[in-house]
Amino acid sequence: MVIPSGWPTGTYLETVSDAGRAALLGLGVPKVFRRGDALVRESERSDHVILLLQGLVKATVTLENGRVALLNVKVGGDLVGEMAFLTGKPRSATVTACVDTRTRVISAAQFTDYLTRFPAAHFDLDKMILRTLEWGEQRRMDFNGYPASVRLARVLAYLTDAYGHQGVDGIALKLNLTQGEIGSLVGVEEDTARREFRTLRDRGVLTMGYRTTTIVDRDVLRKIAEL
Repeated sequence: MVIPSGWPTGTYLETVSDAGRAALLGLGVPKVFRRGDALVRESERSDHVILLLQGLVKATVTLENGRVALLNVKVGGDLVGEMAFLTGKPRSATVTACVDTRTRVISAAQFTDYLTRFPAAHFDLDKMILRTLEWGEQRRMDFNGYPASVRLARVLAYLTDAYGHQGVDGIALKLNLTQGEIGSLVGVEEDTARREFRTLRDRGVLTMGYRTTTIVDRDVLRKIAEL
């Protein structure tokens, strides 16, 4: 969750040192991506990184059958484009702004120099990448071991812990993602996702609005998720 004077827990800007954070925030050029804009596109050749300052983006990939799968979401404090920067290979995913998103676009040369001056930040970058890989591996394990209801509850529990905002009525997930997009994180069709969301609503676990979900009973959600 976002802490009042800091960055969301686990994001790159939250993990680097104070000096490293100040230096990183001074790199690159500011750019605002409007909702629906692509920050980077799958298969394109570029090696800059993008530091998210405020907003929300989603990473998607096109499957062999032509369908688009949602891989992950990132918020202010996160870094985008690090894999192409490190490997020199084409972009592995398309990253799209879900809301108007403020960023700093940092060239590969600048970021390389930054990591040289702040070697601990390279270690923090490695940890961020490992967390992303662990997320994907956990989703694959869940897919093979749990029904759709449990998988969806697990993703909602994760999103609640990572990006939720406590309000009067519960913990709000203002991610600007549809139920179908959230469902794609756990490998279910949109109709299945909508059905599971309705079941959770009927059980008093959550309420639903336009691209917004509010977790009313987090304890029951975690029980359904078998956490």
